[in-house]
Amino acid sequence: MTRRGHIVVASMTEINLRMAGAFPAVRKDEPGIRLRLCFFEPRGEREPWINRVVAAVSKHYVSHVEILFDDDMAASIFADDHVFFRPRTYANPYYHIKAFTVPAPSYRLIYDYARGAAERQVRFSNAKMFCGPLVGFRGSSDDTFCSEFVTQALQVGGVPFAMKMDAARSTPSSLLERMNAIETLCFDSTAFRLGQAFGV
Repeated sequence: MTRRGHIVVASMTEINLRMAGAFPAVRKDEPGIRLRLCFFEPRGEREPWINRVVAAVSKHYVSHVEILFDDDMAASIFADDHVFFRPRTYANPYYHIKAFTVPAPSYRLIYDYARGAAERQVRFSNAKMFCGPLVGFRGSSDDTFCSEFVTQALQVGGVPFAMKMDAARSTPSSLLERMNAIETLCFDSTAFRLGQAFGV
């Protein structure tokens, strides 16, 4: 893992090493920090057709996923854009949010990886989004799509359920499937905003 200034940038080799167990395990007795994955259901009247197609062929009718950190910074990537790392309000009622905790060292690795990808302006790839889940297309490490990016970020932090996934084949629905298999707190974005307002 290389450090550019204050940014940690993980290579695919390092992700693969972590998946193979070459990195030391994080102690289970360390206090956890909250991490959230935000899944979008394209149910609005003006949703782009591609979002509806992606959701329609998935098990859980979701078309997009983002990581939300404990300081309310969020990271992901939209079509034809670059990875973003910025505050998000989740005012759209069609986001469903699942919260879980990770050890502090894992949280820092995931946070720095997401911030680093945004600062490097990692681009969106239509080819990887369409061909990755279907045939495992890898493409360039300078390109990504939302669920590949989120999965890789979680793998950098050694999150157990993500370590069993092939990031190139990951979809928002497959991530949600993994999240459903572990103990999480789930709420929609309306409840999330109420929680922010009242500090619950």
